[in-house]
Amino acid sequence: MSFLGNSSTGSAALVAAVALSLASSAALAQSSDNDWQKVFPLSGGNASLTVETGDSGLEIHSCGECKEIRIHVESNRKLSEYNLEERQEGDHVFFTFKEKPHMGVHILWSENRRTKVSVETPTKLDLDARVADGNLAASNLVGSVQVHAGDGSVALNDIKGDVHLVSSDGSVDLHNAVGTLDARGSDGSMKIDGQFSTVQLETKDGNLDFTLAPGSQLTGASRIKSSDGQVSIRLPQALSADVDVATGDGHLDCTLPLTMDHYNSGESGGHHLHGHLNSGGVPFSIHANDGNVSITTL
Repeated sequence: MSFLGNSSTGSAALVAAVALSLASSAALAQSSDNDWQKVFPLSGGNASLTVETGDSGLEIHSCGECKEIRIHVESNRKLSEYNLEERQEGDHVFFTFKEKPHMGVHILWSENRRTKVSVETPTKLDLDARVADGNLAASNLVGSVQVHAGDGSVALNDIKGDVHLVSSDGSVDLHNAVGTLDARGSDGSMKIDGQFSTVQLETKDGNLDFTLAPGSQLTGASRIKSSDGQVSIRLPQALSADVDVATGDGHLDCTLPLTMDHYNSGESGGHHLHGHLNSGGVPFSIHANDGNVSITTL
C-alpha cells in the first residue's frame, strides 16, 4: 500500500512537472513572438544607422563609447504582423520595421497598439531615421542626424552636428543642439533651441518658439519662415548679423538693438524692417505670413 501510494504521488508530480514545462514553453513562445533583439558589433570606426519604422515608436539613445548597436523591439502585438528586415555592411547598420499591409477590413483599437523600437548606439553616429506613424526620440548623439517624420512627435535632445529634419504632422522639440539646422514642419508646433552656425527653418502650420543660444555666431546666410502661426524668437545680445524682418498679417514686436536701414509699416498690417545687429554680418531673414511675431534678445 505504501509503494502504491508513493507511485501515485510520483505520477502526480510528474504530470504536474510536464504541465508546468508545457506552460513555460508556451509563455516563452509567446514572449519571443512579442520581443526581438539583436546586437550589431562595430569596429570602432565611423558608425552609421539607417532605420525606418511604421506604426511604432522609435527611441534612440547613446551607450557612450560602446562598439555596438543594439536594437530591441517589443510589442503587445505579434511581431509576425510586421515586416522586419536587418543587415549590416561594415559599421553601417540597416533596420526596417513596418506593419504588413492588410486586405479587406482591419480594425484595431489604438489603445491596444503598443509597439516600440529601442536603439542604443555609440555617441558618435551618423543617423538617418524615418518614422511613418509613431513618435521619435533621440538623444546624446554626435554626427549627421537626418529625420523624416510622418505622423507623430519628434524630440531631439543634446545633438551635436548637422541636423536635417522634416516633420509632416506632429510637434517638434529640439533641445540643446550644436551645429547647423535645416528643418521643415508642415503641421505642428516647433520648439527649438541651440547654438547654431547656420539656420534654415520653415513652418507651415503651427507656432514656432526659437532660441539661438549664447555663443552662436552665424557663418552662413540663415532664414526663418513661418506661414501660419505665432512666432517667438530670442537671439543672443552678441550676435552680429544683417537682419531682415517681414510680416504679412500680424503684430510685430521687435526689441533688437538694430542700426536701422529701412522700416515700413503698412495699413493692412504688414511690416518690413532691415537693419544691422551689432556690427552686422551674414544675412538673417525672418518672414511670417500670418501670425504675431516677437523678436527679442536674451
